[in-house]
Amino acid sequence: MPRQVRRSTDFVAQAELLFPRGGSTTGRPSFELFEAGPLRGAETAFAMAFEEQRESIEGLGSIRYVLIAPTPFFGPLVISACLLQDGVVELVSVIEDEEYWDLIADDPGL
Repeated sequence: MPRQVRRSTDFVAQAELLFPRGGSTTGRPSFELFEAGPLRGAETAFAMAFEEQRESIEGLGSIRYVLIAPTPFFGPLVISACLLQDGVVELVSVIEDEEYWDLIADDPGL
């Protein structure tokens, strides 16, 4: 049976800083696009198989993360969550590789 997944207040604040609701004037993807894509994937992974995700700190199995591969709109993302005592998974952080787009800018294969 899938676990319940919820978003902490800090997680939502971090995500909205990275991906403003409605997008941004500088071309950042919107929170809504993040929510429909990478976030939905991470929530599903945590709900269906929390224990199978990577440990954030080896030996501390209650904190896990999902690495989201780059897409045309998003660079690599790491979304972390913790397993609470009541069995609910709480999303706690989202980190974006800020240098990804600069790294691939000169790639002749793109």
